[in-house]
Amino acid sequence: MAVKASLTCCTFLVCLCAGIAAAQDDAPTPGQEAEIRGIADGINGTCAMPMRPVIPDGSTASQQEMMTAQTALKSYIDAGNAYLGCLQEVETGWGAEATINQVAVLNYLYKGIVEDLQDRAEAFNTALNVFRSR
Repeated sequence: MAVKASLTCCTFLVCLCAGIAAAQDDAPTPGQEAEIRGIADGINGTCAMPMRPVIPDGSTASQQEMMTAQTALKSYIDAGNAYLGCLQEVETGWGAEATINQVAVLNYLYKGIVEDLQDRAEAFNTALNVFRSR
């Protein structure tokens, strides 16, 4: 599991650096990459990113599996909203002193969790519709 978390973190940082580079129309320098990693590490030390729930296959899932997934999704949404609130607190704490890279990291994290919350809800609703149609 530690390897998976480490790979996810590395993938996250590569995507984050690429996203910032695209926004700035330039590849980040090694110094910028180190700054971005430091910013992301600081935010991750302050704000707990929620764990993504697994959505079962509605065509094969039992009623209990669907109910468990619904409960997990509700918990994920609550944790995601708390994470968004934490990101806002970090932003408020930085205030007008925030660097462009700090703002870019916050925007990337904010957008990512909002998109994932929507994705997980849509995936569950699709699975639920398939489950109900059986």
